[in-house]
Amino acid sequence: MTCDELKRIPLTSILQHLQIPCTKLNSREAWLKNPFNGGNEKTPSTKIDIHRNIWYSHSEGYGGNNIDFLMKFLNTDNLSTILDWADERKNIFSFHQQTVLDKTPIIQDENDRSYTILAVKPLKNKALTDYLTNVRKIDLEIATNYCQEIYYRTAKGQIFFAVCFKNDSGGFELRNSYDKRSLLTKDITTIDNSNKDVVLLEGFTDWLSYMTLKKNAGKPYLDANYCILNTTANLQKSFPFLQRHNIITSYMDADMSGLNAYNFLRSHFENTHVLKNGMEKLQIKNCEIKDVNDYLIQTLIRDENNKTQNGRKLSNR
Repeated sequence: MTCDELKRIPLTSILQHLQIPCTKLNSREAWLKNPFNGGNEKTPSTKIDIHRNIWYSHSEGYGGNNIDFLMKFLNTDNLSTILDWADERKNIFSFHQQTVLDKTPIIQDENDRSYTILAVKPLKNKALTDYLTNVRKIDLEIATNYCQEIYYRTAKGQIFFAVCFKNDSGGFELRNSYDKRSLLTKDITTIDNSNKDVVLLEGFTDWLSYMTLKKNAGKPYLDANYCILNTTANLQKSFPFLQRHNIITSYMDADMSGLNAYNFLRSHFENTHVLKNGMEKLQIKNCEIKDVNDYLIQTLIRDENNKTQNGRKLSNR
């Protein structure tokens, strides 16, 4: 990998690979705790300018480009060491040898910003699979069956990658450690398993979490049809698909938007269908959860703590 190629990689992508979390991220800038001392500070002091792809650490009094960052982070002044390090990870950082969707890349204007989709591939990128399994606690087999990885370039030439989930109109929902966005047409995603029961969820991470919970419990998870809204604004779009079923089980998020969506759903279907509030049942078990993925994460943490405590009790006997 050349210096120019390394400099063109979004620094946020490098941080994602290094598993360095950002405490704040928007389209202009990102902030993180000092990565050079293990993040040992209360207030984030390192800023990344997203558009210029440069950084500055106020606590260190030092900044620069990707090469400067890696030299300091890897504690070396040897440029060859940095380029070798990046070259060893070219399967993550290189985007030139990808399977492109078509001969002509897809360009989408979104709020006057152009995005060119470079490639959509099977989900194998370690930074993304680690995000799903380690952060979201989603079963990897389930994730790889229903998700892909996408590489896209912004109008400013920056290249990003993310987990992607396709909707019924051919658009994509994107997630990674730092970002949440959509590309192309926004729509619902329907999964038809030839069942008369349907489970309704807000986002695809909730859907993957729901199936992970069932798999972890040793229960079948393809015993219902699924409808993923990808935004509560799509609720009415889901009605023709929901209408075909006898039982609708809803897992709207435990916030005002989710509550309003469930109330609208109930006003439309409560007299014609069996409507169940699945999120309400999850909240009986854990009142602090905000969505299905949150319930999955907290359940696994609780189970792990119980195992640890039981192990200590056995060792003290």
